[in-house]
Amino acid sequence: MDLDDIKAIIDLMKKNDLAVFKLEREGFKIELEAHRMPTPNVVLPHSVGGAPLPHAGPIPANVAEGPTPTTSPSTPLKEIVSPMVGTFYRAPSPDSAPYAEVGQEINEESLVCIIEAMKVMNEIKAEIKGVIVEILVENGTPVQFGQPLIRVK
Repeated sequence: MDLDDIKAIIDLMKKNDLAVFKLEREGFKIELEAHRMPTPNVVLPHSVGGAPLPHAGPIPANVAEGPTPTTSPSTPLKEIVSPMVGTFYRAPSPDSAPYAEVGQEINEESLVCIIEAMKVMNEIKAEIKGVIVEILVENGTPVQFGQPLIRVK
């Protein structure tokens, strides 16, 4: 890997707002981390002295109620996460069937997707056994290292 390749990775990180990039291949290892200014946590009070604060409009439902779980809390789900930064593909080509579908039973050796990183297609195996309950990433979408891709029950 030469300096131009590293600059291309840095540009990719900036373009996709990625914080961390790690790549390990046959005796070569590179780790890049973007240093950003931390964003302050702002807590807005709902009232002052018992009187509600005026606001510009209604509070969105997803903020007021919080996230809604997609499965019951008693169901233990495992996640297949991205081992690298790149572009997620569900199939080997646009005309091919996807490697994995919701409801499909998989094992540790099942190929579930491809992640393209620097024009290299990396086949990603499940490394867990179960049934796919959710595919979290759209085909052709950039992914980060450690980002959940697929949920398995």
